[in-house]
Amino acid sequence: MSYPPDHPFTRFTITAEDYANALRLHMRRYWATRWGPKLFVIVVFVIAIGAMVMTDFDEAWTSAAIGGMISAVLLPLLGYLFIVPRRARKVYSQQKTLKQPVEASWTQEAYIAHTEAAGSTVAWTDYYGWSADGKMVMFMQSQNLFQMLPRHALTDEQMNDLTAIIERSGLKRI
Repeated sequence: MSYPPDHPFTRFTITAEDYANALRLHMRRYWATRWGPKLFVIVVFVIAIGAMVMTDFDEAWTSAAIGGMISAVLLPLLGYLFIVPRRARKVYSQQKTLKQPVEASWTQEAYIAHTEAAGSTVAWTDYYGWSADGKMVMFMQSQNLFQMLPRHALTDEQMNDLTAIIERSGLKRI
């Protein structure tokens, strides 16, 4: 596909690390925007503190309660650091379409992406929201489905242009 000289576009190929970065961003976004995970940690802490108080700070119960509180914080962190990248590598090895070179572009109205196998043009108004960090830009089609654009595929000028267009479109940042 060819674009006019003033039309922004980029070419990239998703790597396993890119996919892991997208899943990590998705997990952080989920923890930041949903009450379920936060409520779980709060409930564990309340139950643990309640158990300590009700047993008059019995050594065994207090140790178990502190262990529960530490686990409530460490388990998601371990998932973020180890399970998510492992899962990303596995999915990446299975899904051949992730390895195909992508040519992406954007206009005031839409995000356009093409590979050898498929292509899509999705209006900004059809997305659920978007997220970005220093490694990844994600266009959320729903709470769990997203398109990813690695940050390394964009120049700073392109990132600024893309961000400005998305913000003008009214798409919410999540």
